[in-house]
Amino acid sequence: MARIPKALIALAPALVLVTGSARAESPRTMMLELHGGSYSPAVDAALDGATPWKDTFGAKSMTMLRMHLDYELWQEVGTLAIGAGFGYGWIDGKARDSAGEATSDSVGFNILPLQLSLVYRFDWAAQKYSVPLVPYAKVGLTGAFWWATDGKDSISNTQVSGDAREGRGLTLGWHVAGGLMFLLDIFSSSMAAGFDNESGVNNSYIFAEFQHSQVDDFGSSKSLDLSDNALSFGLAFEF
Repeated sequence: MARIPKALIALAPALVLVTGSARAESPRTMMLELHGGSYSPAVDAALDGATPWKDTFGAKSMTMLRMHLDYELWQEVGTLAIGAGFGYGWIDGKARDSAGEATSDSVGFNILPLQLSLVYRFDWAAQKYSVPLVPYAKVGLTGAFWWATDGKDSISNTQVSGDAREGRGLTLGWHVAGGLMFLLDIFSSSMAAGFDNESGVNNSYIFAEFQHSQVDDFGSSKSLDLSDNALSFGLAFEF
């Protein structure tokens, strides 16, 4: 039997440590999602024929940016997580005079939705066999702060069903969503490993998500209806 050089025997423990650390992945504990999309609240739908939203903003949709962060509770056949998120949406339009004609005065509407969600991601095949597609679902509660502004960027007043109301408030509701993630790590496992070693990001995804938000104070006729079906796209990082 050939003798093993003493130098190689001395280096063996170090080689095992280096090889093991190169292949090891950091623990998966959290997911951060960054969303970009549009939002069109159903303000006019509950006003018995009145169309103040359409008259002011036309057919435009709000621009909506959102962030979601969740903590992973269970990782067996997929991942179960609980998370929270917030967003900011805005739109600009023109004020109307008493005759219903557009004026030169600018107005705006802003919304800040806060969400608590239960999330399930079927990432078992991605983790075990590098299948890059990960479907997921969410359900939870929503609270949306909103405010309308006039040409001076001050809070304006609005008319809802003939009643004068201050142009700001909080509307509560719920949401349900489904989406599909695509695992970017498959394009370069070495880059993914380097990203993991340097920053602790275990997996990176791009995704598309469809979300139904029912934000009307659970059916109250006195609330501003901010419900919508919205599509968003973004990046997600699991770490």
